[in-house]
This record gives sequence, C-alpha cells and structure tokens, in this order.
Amino acid sequence: MTKRKYDTDKISAALVFIFSSVFLWQLKYIHSPLDVIFPRTILIGMIVLSIILFIKSVMKPNPESVKDLFAIHNRGKLIVGVIGTVLWLILIPFIGFGITSAIALMVLSILLGKESDRTPKKFASTVVVSALIVFVVYYFFSEFM
Repeated sequence: MTKRKYDTDKISAALVFIFSSVFLWQLKYIHSPLDVIFPRTILIGMIVLSIILFIKSVMKPNPESVKDLFAIHNRGKLIVGVIGTVLWLILIPFIGFGITSAIALMVLSILLGKESDRTPKKFASTVVVSALIVFVVYYFFSEFM
C-alpha cells in the first residue's frame, strides 16, 4: 500500500480561504461599523494571501510542500501546536498577554521548526523576533484600538 502525498501549500491556502471567508461573512452580524474595521482588514488580507499562495503552488510548486500529512513526525508537530495553543489561551488570564504570547511564540517556533535550525544563533534570533512581534501587536492594540 502506497502512502498518498498531499501538497500542503494548496491545502493550507484552501483552508485559510474557507475559514477567512466564513468569518468575513459572519461580520455582517456586527452592527457597529467601527467594530468591523480591524477584523475585516485582517480577513481580507488573509483571503488575498491564501489566493496568492494557491496561485504560487500551482505555477511554481515547492517539492518540499508535497508530503504525507499523516506521517508520524507530522502528527507530533500537530499535537505540539494544538497543546501549545491551548496552553497559551489558558495562561493568558493568569500571566498576561505579553509574557504568555512571547513565551508561546518562542517555544512553538523552536519546537515546530527544523531540527537543523536549533542553533544558538537561530535561538537568539527567535527570541528577538518573537519579543518584537508581541511588542508590536501589544502596542498596536493598546494605542490604536
């Protein structure tokens, strides 16, 4: 029995497009126009990026994106991602958004990345980029939203 391989770029693009479209459609139930601006912008951006990813995967496919989705090593990463996300959501009320998000982003980036990328230089880069991303998001929401 041969294992079936899937193009993860196409699958990811399709799933993001579907979920973003559903959430965008759900925004019609929000009555305040100011409450819709940010989610609509993000969702439209996600839809556009998913279309770009799908077109790229058709025109110039990446051979590394074609793999067995249900391989043992992929299941482990999926479980780590789900558990990490659930822990992040549970810990936000206790530790706070900034610290929890920075730690979650760093840990998930390291655990879900390639083993060859686990060097001190990459670790330092992950810490700096994670902290910067969390700071920018936190600052944006606290100052502009």
